[in-house]
Amino acid sequence: MTQSDSSPESGKALSRGAESAPALIVTQPPKVEMLLDALAAIDKISERVGEDRSADMGGGGGAMAKKGDDTSAAATARNQKIANLPAQEVMRSELQKQIEKEVAELHTEVKKTKKRLTRPGAAYKLNTLYGRIRKLNSLIGELFDAAYDVVKRLFIKVVIDRQKVL
Repeated sequence: MTQSDSSPESGKALSRGAESAPALIVTQPPKVEMLLDALAAIDKISERVGEDRSADMGGGGGAMAKKGDDTSAAATARNQKIANLPAQEVMRSELQKQIEKEVAELHTEVKKTKKRLTRPGAAYKLNTLYGRIRKLNSLIGELFDAAYDVVKRLFIKVVIDRQKVL
């Protein structure tokens, strides 16, 4: 008689068979979700940049009122552009041009960084630049499979608001 067969711990171990163990399922996220994540990151960045702190220290109160008039005129121009959006294919081609332009800018920055490769942190910067180039190139491929709403949001951010993609 072995006591290990009648112990309470062995009873629990026997009842936890291989079929009751949680199965690990790994799935790939769809490409559209990655595009939506990039758009959400763009929204967060634009909210941080748009903050005005000129009136925090008590100066610039008069300039603030004048600036408000300019922003309302700019907002109406922006709303007018949004109301007159082109067809989806035209938006995609404009977005592709803007993304390719940003990739070209990154390539020139890579060339500059390669010249200064011996400096500390240059390899890290080069790696991040290549990562951004890869993301932009994959975004061009995903752009043609994306829904109209996603293309529209990205078009407004990149073409109308003149923001960077990444």
